[in-house]
Amino acid sequence: MSPVAEALVRAVRQDLHRHTDHVEARRLGRRHKGDIPFLGVPRHTLVRITRDHVDDPALRLPDRQAWQAAVRGLWTGDVTRESRYAAVVLTRHPRYRALAASPLSTNLYRDLITDTPTRDTADAVAVLSLPLPLNAAPVTEGRVVRSWAVVGSPWMRRAAILCQARRFHRTDPDLLRSSIGANLLERLDIVREAIPEALTAYLRTCPEDAAADLHATLESWSSQMPAALAEAIDTRLAADERRRHPRV
Repeated sequence: MSPVAEALVRAVRQDLHRHTDHVEARRLGRRHKGDIPFLGVPRHTLVRITRDHVDDPALRLPDRQAWQAAVRGLWTGDVTRESRYAAVVLTRHPRYRALAASPLSTNLYRDLITDTPTRDTADAVAVLSLPLPLNAAPVTEGRVVRSWAVVGSPWMRRAAILCQARRFHRTDPDLLRSSIGANLLERLDIVREAIPEALTAYLRTCPEDAAADLHATLESWSSQMPAALAEAIDTRLAADERRRHPRV
C-alpha cells in the first residue's frame, strides 16, 4: 500500500474508533448476523469522518492504484462494519468518481462483495458502488453483472439482483428480469430474499407501462416460482403499495 493510502486508512480507522459507542455496538451486533464487529458510530458521523479525511489535501490519493489500495485497506485487516462503510463512502466521493465509475472498478466491487461478506456491507457495495460503472458503461458492465446471476457465489447472485435498487430511471429492466429469472428456484435465503426487495425498489419508481410489463413477467413466472417466493413477493409489493398509498 502506498504511504498516502496507508495514512488515509489509518486516519479514518483511528477517528472511527474514537467515536465508538459500546452500547450501540452491542445493539447492532445483536440485530445483525456476522462475525465482523460494530463500533456503534452513527452513519452521519461516519460519513463526515471519512469525507473530512478524504478532503484533506495531505491525504490526496495520487492514482488508481493508491485509491484502490485505500478502499481495500478499509475493507480488510483490522476490519469493523464502520470501516467497510467508510470504504463505500470513499468509492462515492466526488474526487474519485471517475476512478470509481470506471469498468476497471467492477472487479474491485466483486472482490469486496465476496470477501467475508455480511448482508449490510455486501449490499452497500452492490447498491451504492456497483451502479457507478453500470451507469458509466451499461452495455459492457451489464453483461458482467448478468453473468454474476448464474455463478456459484450466492453473494454475487444477490448483488446482481439488488444492484439496481437505487438506479431509479436508469434501471435496466432486462438486466433485472434476467438476474431474477436465473434465481427463481434458488433455495438460499441470501439470494431468494433479494428478489422481493429488488422488485419493490423498481416498481416504486418505474413508469406505469414498465410496471405493467414487469407484472406480466411475474405472471409468466408463476408456474416456475416456488409458492413461498410468490407469497413473499406478493406480501412485499402489497405492503409497499399500502405504505405509498395509505387509505384516508
